[in-house]
Formats: sequence, structure tokens, C-alpha cells
Amino acid sequence: MDRILSLLQANGGQIETPCYLYSVSQVAANYQALTSALGTKLIYSMKANNNADLLMRASHYLDGGIEVASIGELNLVAGGDSEKFINNPSADKKFLRAAVASRSTIIVDNLIQLDALEEFIGKRPLKPILLRLNSSVLKRFNEHHPGVRADQFGMDWDTVEKAIARCKSLQIPLAGFHLFNGSYSFAKVATATAIAGIAILQEVERLYGSPLSFVNLGGGFSDHWQDQPFDFEAYRALLKEFPSHITLAHETGRGLMASAGYFATRVRYTKQIEKDFFAICDGGINQNFLLAQTENAFRRLKQPLLWRKSEMRVAAESGQDASSNQGADTEQDKAHQTAGPEATNVSDKGACTYVGSSCSKDDVIGKQNDDQPRPEAGDICVFADCGAYNASYTMTPFLKLPQAKTYIIE
Repeated sequence: MDRILSLLQANGGQIETPCYLYSVSQVAANYQALTSALGTKLIYSMKANNNADLLMRASHYLDGGIEVASIGELNLVAGGDSEKFINNPSADKKFLRAAVASRSTIIVDNLIQLDALEEFIGKRPLKPILLRLNSSVLKRFNEHHPGVRADQFGMDWDTVEKAIARCKSLQIPLAGFHLFNGSYSFAKVATATAIAGIAILQEVERLYGSPLSFVNLGGGFSDHWQDQPFDFEAYRALLKEFPSHITLAHETGRGLMASAGYFATRVRYTKQIEKDFFAICDGGINQNFLLAQTENAFRRLKQPLLWRKSEMRVAAESGQDASSNQGADTEQDKAHQTAGPEATNVSDKGACTYVGSSCSKDDVIGKQNDDQPRPEAGDICVFADCGAYNASYTMTPFLKLPQAKTYIIE
């Protein structure tokens, strides 16, 4: 955040908002920390953030490979050296053909996709595939698995058995299998999933009649996975129970990118309706759908950092939500509130709701408490932890509002 403040202080007037700001060095640090904690190969899930400029600059850090979910994503990384894993339950023949041509590893979701690969046998080199297993399989091989939310992805065990038989009959090489438990699930189920994975591997190798080479244990890492109580040392010890001929991998999108990105939007107007104070911004739900949290039953809106050229003022601890910062007035806050040549003009304090420009009542992207300085027109609001899904999982056509710009910090 200090780098963001320095950038705004030097170029605040020239930066176009709404925009995303990404830190390549933070991507590298996150990647190194997670690979060290896991002790396995780490695959980046591209759907979390597919910004081409960021990926180009960070590509040499992502040496575990990239998971691709569409032809559009594949086109963005087709010329790179990173190993590619194709994973989409709706992938059709056109997509599969492009995957084979790009020498990607295909993660097969269903028997129809598997049958579609038959036409490539003998025509083009086909990399050994992975079978995607539905989470229902985990409970079958580990009765103590806590279980996860049911989903539509991958194969149940009966289908897995059919897929293995079909691989043998069609002479489609099989590398291994792919597991996933859902977002934010790692700390809860990783150990139980690994235990199930060891048993699954033994049975798949028995049915296939040959050793496998690769197992993806999934991901589900949170934005700040380091802050969760999890014994990585014990987990690494458990993973050593997999046979030495198996390459183990995990995948991540949010755990790698979330803390490396920021969303900035400029306050256009402020207004008061009875006792409620609002800041109307030039960016909102159209450029950052996740900030609005319309998919959550209980919203915990984030508080932004506020910046003004003459005074850098913190509206909240970076990344906190309004409900968790009651009464906060840290020494760091005070220092930022009094920085700059016009520090005596600090705004009155008070609660404020930050809204976007889409003309939708759901376009509410942030909130601050009574003890924070109120924003003024021209202030830039900076939201932390917006590097994953915030830009890629966002609607843009409504009202033909502009897409967010992108700036690479380093």
C-alpha cells in the first residue's frame, strides 16, 4: 500500500479511474511463499486474473504451469513457455483441438470429452491426460472426509472406472487425476483430501494397470491463507506418503493474486439523504462486481483507503470491512491524516457509504465508520485485495460504462 500511495502522490492527477493496480513483486512473493509452504508444484488458475500485461511480467515466476479454462485464455498464453492445463467441463471439440495443438495437458471432465479425443490418436502427439474427479469420490475413499458442497464438476467413481477402461481401449495415455474441493476450503479439507488421494491413486493404478505420474490435489486457498490455522509441516510430511514416481501439484488463483491487486475509483460527488452520507464514485459494480457483494446474504463491505494530493488520509485499515473496525483510530491512521501541506483541512469525520455509477441500488462498493474522515469530491478510494476475480468476474455491458484501466506498479 505504501507503493500505491507513492504512486498516487507522484501521478494522482494523471491516473485514470476507475482502475486496477497490480504488483508483480507481490505476485512473486505470494508464489514463493505458497510453494515453500506446500512443497509441491503450484499451478496458477488463470481465471482469477487474465490480465495479459501482468501475466507476461510475472510468467517467469509461474514455473508450475497455468490452468486455462477457455480458448480466449489459451490464446493469451499460447506463445509462452509455461506448461498449460486445460480445464473446462464444457470444452467442445474446437477447444480440445486447440489444446492438443498447443501441447497442453487436458483435464477430462466427462466421458464425451474423452471420446472426442479419439480422433487425435495417431494424428497428433497427445499428452497424457488427467481425469477430473468429483468431490463425492473423496468420501468414498476417506470416510472421515468432512465433505464439501456438492457440485457438477468431474466424474463420480462409477464414471471414473468407465473412463479408465476407455483410456485403455482407445489407447489414450493417462497421467493421473485432478481433485478440487471448492473455494476457501483448503485449511478445512486439505489433509483429509490428501489421505483420500493416496487411496484413490492406488486404486486407479490398479485399474489402469500401469503407474501414473501426476496428481493435482486442488486448491481452495483464501486471500490471506497464511493467517489461517493450518499445520503445513505436518501436511508436507503426509504428502511424502505418495509414491516417489508421482508429481504432486496444487492450484491457486485467489491465494496468488488477491493481495497483489488494488481497485481505485475517484469520488465524483458527495451527498446527504437525511442522516445518511454517500460518496458517488466513477467506478463500481460494472468494473468490480465482487466489491458489491450482491451474491452474499450478509454483506461485509470493505473500507477504502482515501487519497488526496495535498494529504494522504486513511479511511480504514487496508482490506478491513466496516463492521470489523469500530473505534479504530491507530497511530498510523493519525499519521496519514495529518500528512501533507494542507493537513489542517482534514475533513469532518462520519459514516459514509461508497456507491458506483451504474444507476443500480445494488451498486454499493464500500462503507466506513463514524470515526473516519469523510471523503470529498476528487478523492481517490483504494480498495485492497482486489487482484483475484475482481476484474475477471465482472459485468461490463450495462449502460456501456467504461472498463477499468490497468496499471502495473513496478
